[in-house]
Formats: sequence, structure tokens, C-alpha cells
Amino acid sequence: MDSLATSRPGIMSSSSPHRYFAAWPLAGSPLRELPNGSIWDKGLIPEWKYPLTVLTEAEKELQTGPLHFYFTKDPANLPEYGDHVVAILWQEERCKVPTYARHIRGVLRCLQAVPFLGFHPRLGFNKYEAVLTFQYVRDVALHLRSKRQLLAPHPDWPPVIHNTPRVLSIPLGYHSQEELPQVPMADRRLDAFFAGELHTPVPKSSYRYWITTSKTQARKQLWNVLLKLKQDPEWRIDMGDISGGEGVARLPEYNSYSQKMMNSRICLAPRGTTAESSRLFEGWRAGCMVITNRLPPETFLKGAPAIQIDHWKELPALLKKYARDLDALEHYRKASLDFWKNHLSEQIIGQQVAHFLNGCPGGCP
Repeated sequence: MDSLATSRPGIMSSSSPHRYFAAWPLAGSPLRELPNGSIWDKGLIPEWKYPLTVLTEAEKELQTGPLHFYFTKDPANLPEYGDHVVAILWQEERCKVPTYARHIRGVLRCLQAVPFLGFHPRLGFNKYEAVLTFQYVRDVALHLRSKRQLLAPHPDWPPVIHNTPRVLSIPLGYHSQEELPQVPMADRRLDAFFAGELHTPVPKSSYRYWITTSKTQARKQLWNVLLKLKQDPEWRIDMGDISGGEGVARLPEYNSYSQKMMNSRICLAPRGTTAESSRLFEGWRAGCMVITNRLPPETFLKGAPAIQIDHWKELPALLKKYARDLDALEHYRKASLDFWKNHLSEQIIGQQVAHFLNGCPGGCP
């Protein structure tokens, strides 16, 4: 293992006794060694900055020997196994239980670990809810199949270490958000802000091309509502489709995503392929009032200061209620910052990860 890893190009080192690798996106992909979060390389995938920083915080409290951390999307295989191995299962979207979860020290994963419907059931479906229902049934089937596969691991793997899967869900975190000084709500010039992909291109060979996706439907809802709201000069809304859709003018003084987020009173965080998106966490980190689709019942989201909706047609009424109410907006700003600091920050999640990897003395959450 060591000779294979150190022979590859592009390897970066740090003073950490633990080692970080990218088996990305699958275990059979070329292996790359990474620095820990204290040495950030802009050439790395931006989504990794948050979890790498979390692990750097966790290192301060780890009570175990040197560990090998593997960033991967692969829930079926890893380059190695054993009590010194930790999988960072990042952006696995189908709620699969990792087959190797009993053969390594532990798995840290983002995105929900169990299927989540994503709306309040009622009589009659719109297209968005129909797609969510299809995705839920599909994910339930894949989740159950992965639990069966857990009982029949590869015959060449070492013996199991744990009787049950060792998996801890952690937040997805931010993408590439800058650290900026806080702006009080009274000084924020944007009422609402959204920039993101309206849809992800899907080949015609995929069933998703023909039945659409929850991401496409949720963001189409939001986009159509925003286009109507922008016709009213009362609202100061900035919006952009980074997937190459219809262009929308932007305020020139806010020339970056992070600046626009910090200067927005309300962060619009529609769901993507899954219920969570980086924008959700970026909104809290920037002290915005966050409006989002329904959130899964993850432990770290309990008590989240977010307004959760079933359809983006609810947005105009929410704007009228909150966008000019500075007292309510300041309450949400402080609540969002407090929630980030005390529930989602790298320091807090790092402590939870260390507790998990130390064997959960006193019991796992």
C-alpha cells in the first residue's frame, strides 16, 4: 500500500501522522494522496475543503494510531481494509449502506443514509411530488439491497471488525465559500439570491432523461417564480443559471457568489438530486434567512433555523412577510450564525468525528 501510494505523481504531504487519499470516484481509480485540511490546495475538488477541515479538527482528539482516510463515491469497495481505514463516502446519493462498513474502523458519509420522501403526502400529485415518490421507492429498493449485500462481503476481504455497520452522517458543508465579514440585515441590498444549476445534463440512455429529476423540477419551480417576482421593482433579487440557461443581470458590486450571499437577506436553497445542497449550509454560514425544500431528519439538522416549503409558489407570500421585517431578519441572522457555529462548524463536527472514531466512549449519538 505505502509503496503504491508514494509512487504516484501529484502527492502532497503534511505533518499529520494520518494519511489522506482520493480513491475517486471509485476504488479502482488512480490513487492520489492528499494533504489534510491545514494545507489547502486549490487544485482539489472544492467540496472536499469542509470535510478535510473537519478531519483536521478531529485529529486533535483522536486517540488511535495513524489512520488512512479515503475519499470515494464507491459504496462497494476500497483500496484496503482494516481497523486503520476510514472511508469518507462523499456524495453517494442512493442511501446505500457501504458493503465494507463492518471491515474498517468507520465510514463518514454526507447526504442522507436512509431514504427520504421529501414532501408531506396528500391527495393528488404534482409532477415534482411524483418524481420524489419514484426516487423514494427506488432508493428504498437500493437501500434494502445494500443491507443484504452487507451480509455477503467479498470472499477476499479480511474478517469483519464490527457486528453492525459503523457509519456516521456529517453535513455536506460549503462548496468554495469565502470567509467574509458579517453584514447586518439592514445593510444587505439583496432581498433574495439564487445561483446554481437548473438541471444536470443526463444522456438519453438514462431513465432520468425521460422522467426528469427532483432537482430539475424543484429548481424549475423556483426559477419560474423568481422570473415573475423580478418584474416587480419592489424586489431586489439576484439569480443565475450556471448550467447555461437564460442569462440574468447581476448587481456589479457583488462580483462573487460569496459576496452576493453575504449581501442577501434570504438564501434560496432548493433541493438538488438529494434534499441537502451546499447552498443550504452556505446560507446559514453567511447568516441568511434560509428558505428550502423539506429537509431529512438528520441529527445535525434538528432545530435548523430554516423555513421549509413543499412548493416554491409559497415564496412570494414569504417575501412579503419577511423581506422588510428587519427584526425578524436579524433574529434569523443570529439564529443561522449560532446554528452554524454550534451545530455544523468544522470544530463541532470534528469533535463528533473524533468521538466516533475513538469508539464512541460513553455511547454513540
